[in-house]
Amino acid sequence: MKSISEQLPSIFNIAAYFFEGDQAQKYSERVAFYHRDQTYTYAQVGSLARRAARLLSEVGLERENRLAILLPDNPEFVFAFWGTIWLGAVPVPINTACSCDDIQYILQDSRARILLTTREWQEKLAPIESPFLKHVLLSDGENPFLSLLNQQDEQLVCAETSRDEPAFWLYTSGSTGRPKGVVHLHQSIVISVEYYGKATLGLHKDDITYSVAKMAFAYGLGNTLYMPMAVGGAAVLSNANNAFEIISDIKRYRPTVLFGIPSVYASLLAVHDISPLDVSSLRLCISAAEQLPKSIWHKWLKTYNHEICEGIGTTEFLHIFLSNRVGGCKPGSSGYPVPSYDIQVVDDNGFPCNPGEICNLQVSGESLMLGYWNRLQETRKAIYGQTMRTGDKYMRDADGCFKFMGRKDDLFKINGQWISPLEIEDVLHQHPQVLEVAVIPESNQGEQLTQIVAYVSLKPDQKPSSEMEDNIRKFSKERLPHFKAPKTIHFVENLPRTSTGKIHRKLLVKSI
Repeated sequence: MKSISEQLPSIFNIAAYFFEGDQAQKYSERVAFYHRDQTYTYAQVGSLARRAARLLSEVGLERENRLAILLPDNPEFVFAFWGTIWLGAVPVPINTACSCDDIQYILQDSRARILLTTREWQEKLAPIESPFLKHVLLSDGENPFLSLLNQQDEQLVCAETSRDEPAFWLYTSGSTGRPKGVVHLHQSIVISVEYYGKATLGLHKDDITYSVAKMAFAYGLGNTLYMPMAVGGAAVLSNANNAFEIISDIKRYRPTVLFGIPSVYASLLAVHDISPLDVSSLRLCISAAEQLPKSIWHKWLKTYNHEICEGIGTTEFLHIFLSNRVGGCKPGSSGYPVPSYDIQVVDDNGFPCNPGEICNLQVSGESLMLGYWNRLQETRKAIYGQTMRTGDKYMRDADGCFKFMGRKDDLFKINGQWISPLEIEDVLHQHPQVLEVAVIPESNQGEQLTQIVAYVSLKPDQKPSSEMEDNIRKFSKERLPHFKAPKTIHFVENLPRTSTGKIHRKLLVKSI
């Protein structure tokens, strides 16, 4: 049987896939996006995407040029992304949680010719250091992007791109160095839609998705921008900044699918007594980005009678390739392979490990990136063919379920035994006063011993104290082998995070 990529025509433009043909006509009057008090139908999105292509062409964006999009999740992001691809150029979303330094780096590294952003960001970045940037478009101000679109003619022929050529780039979070540009093809979106959106989640035309992860993040791009569109569903464009705003959004828009991350599920549970979430519209709760503690999974089920279907994906594979399913979730695990992905746990020589062994996660699949932009050696080290070593440490059980044990740099040895910080964190999460926790090793230079240190963020109504520290330490000793119990506990208001929302352990190490 042919793969999905082989079934696509050699001349293929992913924007045309969504806005031309029978499907576009079928869904033309259905709502595609909700944003504040406005709705946009599929016909309107298609028209504005074409107008965006015309405008971008007039200001000098040519085929294969890059357009940097530095925006919150809003309609302008959607129109610019699809319009750029329609033109045969390449959109490069930039996460607004990135530092100014990293944004300057991405603008220069990507050689973006045009930047679409806000006045606030333009002022923050001034002067923009990239010699390649020729024009800046703004979503607000005197001549906002949306106003300029309405002045354009939408009659622009779609570029005849190849299914195998770059369609868009996404940058990694840069937690282990500078962000890397991940180059994805036109076909990659179709693969993620068919195997995860449809075959795994069963998304359909009556679904409304709500994603905590933003569209500049690979997880959020699929959740909001293309997976609901592929089935005629709708998505909410939101920039909620806290649990209360998310609760308000869900009450207002009544989504059927919640794409969350562990820290958000923890926050929603923490405020349940004063502001319970209305889950009556939800049929699916999804979590990705980092490991979901088992205690949060069980508490969510008890509180809201919903399983959280945890999964894992990477920017390099575009979206999720391991996932739990409703009715068969294994708390604390990443679940089972998404259809078409070959996933193994292998040793350093590439040989399969036995069930229960902690080894390296190796993934093969059609949605794998073309490579890292201008990072040939890193690309060569990471991938061969359609296979990649992700850098994650995993364990597979006898039933074929995969469990994340940490990044390769996260594991450490105590008393000669490998320790996964996630095991310790999961226990500490069960403490009734703990909101979030991160565990790292600390070396005592004088004695050459490694000790376990826990950084703890408490729930809103709790205050740090020596009594609280003793209580948490005692709690861990009662539930963990003595050598795994944290020797030191530091209280912090918030744990440091990468631009994609993951706990930034390296910053904790530097803070010691």
